[in-house]
Amino acid sequence: MTLLRYHGFDNWQNFMLDEENERDNILFGFELEAVQDNDFNGEILSPEEMAEKLENEFGDLFVYERDGSIGYGLEIISNPMTKGYYEKNINKLKKLLNILNEFHYVSTKGNKCGLHIHFNRKALGFNSKEYSSLLSNLNNNIRKAEEVDHKRANKTIENMVAVMELYREELIKISGRNKSSLRWCQFETSNGYDIEVIKKVAKDKIKSDRNRHNRYKVVNTTNEKTVEIRLCRGTLLWESFNTRINLMYNIVNVSRNYQGLINLEKLIVYKNDDKTIQMMKNYIENNDIENRKVDIKEVKKTILLMPDNSLRPSSFMFGK
Repeated sequence: MTLLRYHGFDNWQNFMLDEENERDNILFGFELEAVQDNDFNGEILSPEEMAEKLENEFGDLFVYERDGSIGYGLEIISNPMTKGYYEKNINKLKKLLNILNEFHYVSTKGNKCGLHIHFNRKALGFNSKEYSSLLSNLNNNIRKAEEVDHKRANKTIENMVAVMELYREELIKISGRNKSSLRWCQFETSNGYDIEVIKKVAKDKIKSDRNRHNRYKVVNTTNEKTVEIRLCRGTLLWESFNTRINLMYNIVNVSRNYQGLINLEKLIVYKNDDKTIQMMKNYIENNDIENRKVDIKEVKKTILLMPDNSLRPSSFMFGK
């Protein structure tokens, strides 16, 4: 397989722990772009050679594709994985970045590479217990249950868009992006301060779900099976990579599961262990690049995430 043409692979497999499933555990996959370091004077592995080296090291965990938009490099695409699998195999992710660094590939330098994260749409709707209850209430009408589940997933996406818009200034800093490179991950609003505008934009997003013009939005909804967050800049530094993966994952997890008032700190700590929380806070608040530091406690913006009562499984009975 090795280095494939752009978007030349469609035989994805899920990496999860034995007790996990697609409804209860959010599957995600990342696309990490990396290129040869033009400032290095020595010999560097070609993208084809690098893909072969990584495939020999990691087997079928990743797929490798060409991407003409970034220059002489490659796009490393993970198979879908759960957070549980990610955490249990974290040394593999660290080793991936170490190998790319060791062989003089870069991702942040040049401002062309991204770190895009896809989330499985199936996990954005009801969890398995809720879906089972819904199906029972609908007298096992699978078609109707899928329609309702789709609406529930759309509510999650609506929440995702609202959260991303409200914290856009902070998320841009944490993501490593420069505002000049946001044309590849455009926000829906002009400033992110008017909560009523944000809520309206978030609802309107669902109406244009598969519109091809949405591809280069910060929340890309044009894919059939996934929703993509395109905000993050590429990085081969573990602390920034891990912080961005965890933060984007938590935005989705909170958007799907949390009910109540959300602030920036909640997006960091939600269902994370103490070690991960401390790592993320250290990176976010002590970034060496002055204008990328974020004082988490000083961010006072909040948003209320409430369920749509009309989408509760108990609201549906066969024939209604």
